[in-house]
Amino acid sequence: MSSTEANTSQASTVGRFYYGWVIVATCFFILTLTSLVATSFPIFYVPVLEGFNWSRGSTAIALSIHLILSGIAAPFAGGLIDRYGPRLIMPIGAIITGAALVLLSRSMALWQVYATFGVLGALGCSAVHITPLTAVASNWFTRNRGMAISLVVAGPGAGQLFILPLLQSLIQRTGWRNTYLVFGIAVLVVPTVLVRLFLYRNPAEKGVALEEEIRPQRAASNSDGLEQTEDGGTTTEFVVVDKQWADTDWTIAKAVRTQRFWMLMLVLALVASGFFLIGIHLIAYLEDKGYSPQTAAYVMGFQGFINIFGTLLGGMLGDRIGREKTLSLGVVFYIGCIVFLNLSGVVVSLSLLVAFVLFYGVGYGMAFPALMASVADLFQGKHFGSILGVLLLGGYFGAAFGSWLGGFLFDWTHAYRLNFFVAGTVMLLAAAFIWRAGPRQVRRVMRVPTAGPLINEMSSQA
Repeated sequence: MSSTEANTSQASTVGRFYYGWVIVATCFFILTLTSLVATSFPIFYVPVLEGFNWSRGSTAIALSIHLILSGIAAPFAGGLIDRYGPRLIMPIGAIITGAALVLLSRSMALWQVYATFGVLGALGCSAVHITPLTAVASNWFTRNRGMAISLVVAGPGAGQLFILPLLQSLIQRTGWRNTYLVFGIAVLVVPTVLVRLFLYRNPAEKGVALEEEIRPQRAASNSDGLEQTEDGGTTTEFVVVDKQWADTDWTIAKAVRTQRFWMLMLVLALVASGFFLIGIHLIAYLEDKGYSPQTAAYVMGFQGFINIFGTLLGGMLGDRIGREKTLSLGVVFYIGCIVFLNLSGVVVSLSLLVAFVLFYGVGYGMAFPALMASVADLFQGKHFGSILGVLLLGGYFGAAFGSWLGGFLFDWTHAYRLNFFVAGTVMLLAAAFIWRAGPRQVRRVMRVPTAGPLINEMSSQA
């Protein structure tokens, strides 16, 4: 082929849009909506209490049931999607979740709230939540996997920022029952339509080659004359360095027999417990230190906004410097946020609170896509959804333990300083253990020739 023909071929490749980004956008919009099933509970909590003579503790049990069952159901939902595909299972999950919210809007007894929101809502939502959506998105990417996952998991932050205020306004205007009714119909319809129109399990199901993800980047690098070497040019890519591990057809049975699996589960548990040791008690801490409830609420909202940027930053850095370094950097930011939060309790200062929110949002945001991408780097394959669901049990139980431990430590010491110390310690342990899990020992960020062959794993996965 002549140089003119080669340049023409490269130019046409550069101009071709990769369908994987449609998958990412679809997963993002679905998660933006479905994540609110649980995170919107606090805004419904007070009006529900005002409408019934129920205790706060007994009403809050509904959320506990929902979270625990969501964690338990996640591996099974991932397995069903691995076997039957998202285009069948996810609409069923959306229909079940939407129906649960519609039935919840008609509830007249506490057991009905437990059954609809706690049980039925959790079972349905497990099929249209973080585990299956992350698994589907990761199937479409190798080089940009971290960025793709970070865009998907930015959905909950976007939901809190844009949709949660709309639900709050609707509750004030029409009441909690009508709001749950509208919300339930939206959850039933929107994910179902998006999945049926746009979502496919992997590139092969759409008739797309996985190699197309990086071909435009390589061609652009060569055509622009960037970073030229005597071989033609270089680019940064994730390269398989342990082919035997990467070529393994991973199942849950095989994964649980590896040290890396348990290291990742431990890291997920530690990170979740570290965040929930502080996050759940943040408003109570700020009010105890003299900040107004309005200020505490603004802090929570601003934190969700910054978290979106932290998530995107974590995905971008993970694809360039590796998962271990990205998570470790996120831990550094999180320890910084603990320092600023402690200082804001010593001196009432909005500047210190802003610094806390910035460090918290960036640290929290960077950690999650790095962890999800680490799981995909180590256990990618047709059973990835099932494996991810089992691993996320560590995160669910870590969050539950961290929430309980934070309250226990406060009741014991009547202060939050021990909480801060424990949270910082467990996060440092998480940073240490991600290096032991070693996703870089299977897939590593390296400079490779742009004119060289594509990554070996692509042809096998496609």
